Amino acid sequence: MLRIELTAAAGGQPGYGELTVRGWPGGTDGLELSVLRNQDSLYLDAGGGWDSLPVWHAIDGLERRGELLAGRVGPWLVDPLVRDPKMVYRLQLRDAGQSDGGVLRIVGNLLSSPAVGHPQPEEPAPRPVVAPPEPQPEPEPEPLLVEPPPVEKPRADRPLFAERDEEFRAAPAPKPRKPVRWLPLALGLVLLLGIGLGAYWYFVLRPQTQTPVAAAPAPAPTPAPAAAAGGEENPCGETALEGVGDDLAFIQACLRSNPSSTQVLEVIDAAKQSRRCGVVQRLYAHKAQAGDAAIALAYAREYDPQTFKAGGCVQSADAETAAYWYEIALANDPANADAKKRLEALKP
Repeated sequence: MLRIELTAAAGGQPGYGELTVRGWPGGTDGLELSVLRNQDSLYLDAGGGWDSLPVWHAIDGLERRGELLAGRVGPWLVDPLVRDPKMVYRLQLRDAGQSDGGVLRIVGNLLSSPAVGHPQPEEPAPRPVVAPPEPQPEPEPEPLLVEPPPVEKPRADRPLFAERDEEFRAAPAPKPRKPVRWLPLALGLVLLLGIGLGAYWYFVLRPQTQTPVAAAPAPAPTPAPAAAAGGEENPCGETALEGVGDDLAFIQACLRSNPSSTQVLEVIDAAKQSRRCGVVQRLYAHKAQAGDAAIALAYAREYDPQTFKAGGCVQSADAETAAYWYEIALANDPANADAKKRLEALKP
């Protein structure tokens, strides 16, 4: 059983990674590699897609480094793997004389090759700082020459100022205006009109506005529709599974309802009986990766050689895959004694 890891290449170049294999007893000549996607049992093909039949890729550049095989791999392998990081992949290595495999562990932040070709914009060179010119003293304004007003000379046809003052003093003062006598009468009329309007409202309009209005009878409560038999209202139940033929549409509706671990395990059992293995694999993987320790433990037992059952959606027992899911179960439930015991038994 091999321990295989894929890490980011030195310098973080997108589309490239460092592949290391521990436990390979053979050499480095004539090596071939196949990649199995665990959730739907499809194999990586030569064009970067996925096929139902195994495809073997010739792999060069791996060299022996003590107990490890290590080498640089390019976009043909990195791009399909990082496209969906939640998937679990099993790699099989072979040469002319032997074959062995293991679950791939992706370590660090790998980037796909489409990230190439988008360099960061260069910062513009700083402009030279030019010292502002020294302020020049403003010229003092020249004093304005104000000419004195011309002196008016007395004329024979115009009297002097003293004579004009005497004429002003001699003019008679205007008579005071007599007070208007109709203003009190107008105020009295307005007051009487206001009193009349208030009395009309109090004795005539007010009783009408206080007349009680008979309340409309409350509508009878509509009885809630009875729950349909067979759990049709549950989007993650057995009836919903039978009614939705598209696996992906059912899984999306099921997960949106935030089902419990018990509900997920029940619908997985129903999917097994109807041979909807795509539903089984995807529900197992999604809920386990999301941190559900009970689902991760159940998925590990599907692969565990001790609890494996033939004829289901898992084709064969796989100790390495079982150990992977036991590790996820322990990461979310460290006190799980069953997962800890089986993980110790399966690890080499």
